[in-house]
Amino acid sequence: MSEQTNHITPDSDSGEPLEVTITGPGMSQTVQLIQGEYLMGRALESEIQLPEAAVSRRHARFVVDGAGWAIEDLGSRHGTEIGGARIPANRPVPISPGERIVIRPYVIRVVGEAQERTTIFAKDDSATLLADSVAAVPDSELEVLASRRLGLLMDSAASIQQALDSESMGSAAIDAILAGTEFGRAFVLAPVEGSDDGIHIIASRARIGATDDTESDPISRTLLRAAQSGRVVRLRDEPDIQAAVSIVGAGVKEALCVPVRVGEGIEAYLYLDASSTSGSDGSDTAAFCSAIGRLCGLALSNIQRIDLQTKQARLVQELEAAQMVQKRMAPPESGGMPGIKWELRVVPGTIVAGDLVGACATPDGVPIVFLGDVAGKGAAAGLLMAALEARLIAESERGTDVGTMICNANNAIMRVTDAAEFITLWTVSFDREACTATCVDSGHGYCAIVRADGTIEQVQIDGGPPVGVVPDFPYEGVTVPFHPDDRMVIFSDGLAEQQGPDKDMFNFERVIESLSQSSGESEDVNRLYAALEEFAGGRPWQDDVTIMSVSFNDEV
Repeated sequence: MSEQTNHITPDSDSGEPLEVTITGPGMSQTVQLIQGEYLMGRALESEIQLPEAAVSRRHARFVVDGAGWAIEDLGSRHGTEIGGARIPANRPVPISPGERIVIRPYVIRVVGEAQERTTIFAKDDSATLLADSVAAVPDSELEVLASRRLGLLMDSAASIQQALDSESMGSAAIDAILAGTEFGRAFVLAPVEGSDDGIHIIASRARIGATDDTESDPISRTLLRAAQSGRVVRLRDEPDIQAAVSIVGAGVKEALCVPVRVGEGIEAYLYLDASSTSGSDGSDTAAFCSAIGRLCGLALSNIQRIDLQTKQARLVQELEAAQMVQKRMAPPESGGMPGIKWELRVVPGTIVAGDLVGACATPDGVPIVFLGDVAGKGAAAGLLMAALEARLIAESERGTDVGTMICNANNAIMRVTDAAEFITLWTVSFDREACTATCVDSGHGYCAIVRADGTIEQVQIDGGPPVGVVPDFPYEGVTVPFHPDDRMVIFSDGLAEQQGPDKDMFNFERVIESLSQSSGESEDVNRLYAALEEFAGGRPWQDDVTIMSVSFNDEV
């Protein structure tokens, strides 16, 4: 099996780095995800190649945005699981440190742990234990459960299954174990990703007098490693290793380790030991503890399922909130004001409603249109959209030129955002009498003019950084010719940067080609939208797509 660490850095939006470990047939590697999007599957272009036949060519992807990392199943044949639950296709699901992702037959772990827990280190006692000191408990022994412990098991099942988090589940399991056995100490442990001997203590308890709670009471790494096979394992003291420097040297006479399985993986361990042979107070001790372990596995699966559902519900709620803000802010799809008219279409992507579009006018009646993309996702993006639109409208009502308008809005936004929050923006004012349009490009760049004679020009002007990045930046408007029957087509990066099946982007050349036979504002929008759908080839749209076509009208 190969063991390696890969650092993958695609050209895309930056985000907080993420480290994942991938294990499966012939593979054991750690991957550093630095930024952007990472395709997983059998396809040669996959950044993370999973060659087994059960994996689809384009199975899933990691994506990052202002809200953090997420995983999206791309409609794979056998699906993608988090915590034993299959996630819906074509909808990004947030992931957190400690998450366990399954793309069968591969297991992907997000390095880290979602909750702070006590971390200890198992003692390496492999050199001091005889080969037959650690052994798997026979299956026949695990099938026998006396009526007394059977009743206790049934009584404990409800409290374990009703646990809402792993800590309360662990506490309930330990209550049952200490009530049903004579072990002196009981732990529920979870392995630390990326550490050979580090383990998290989910829950622990010791009988009074069973331990002095010092480092003289270690945990056996040998026993834990043996349990990684998925079997219940047991360590018993042998007379000829009494003096060994091991857990036996600390006075431990017997220990039992039960793997807690969720699906095909091991999520935790029940670790029990005793300073006398009283831990085995019956032939069904191992069977009882094994049954508790199975209950813990079911409980953890349920906890992870609920956590996944909660995350998905929160994501949907945030998306709906952002989309509601977006819809309320956007002008009508077919609309106008004195001086201009437009056709508009806003289509939310699978990740976020983050596009900003609006129209306003100065006290002198100069019409202004703005369109942009908000970094960050969900409700936070919606709030930032609302704040910027309110500021732009307020600035327009002061009668300032568009350059000053963006300067003032930029400084206002800088006071309420952090480094990860900014807006790319195209702002333009129209002057019918002068037959001009004055544009400010704040890190956006997606604008074309369809001339009355059918000529199409990409509007490329000197601009500035996105709004919210550089304080006091001197934005200036650049005036370009704009005549009656010309049309200005502005669109968001969701159109230009949408990827097709071969991962190439829609880009500006396809925009010009799509507009080449168009005869009006409505046709501009419809042609671009149809071309994008065909180009995407059924692939879900990662980002919002906003398209606006503007021209002069006869209303004064």
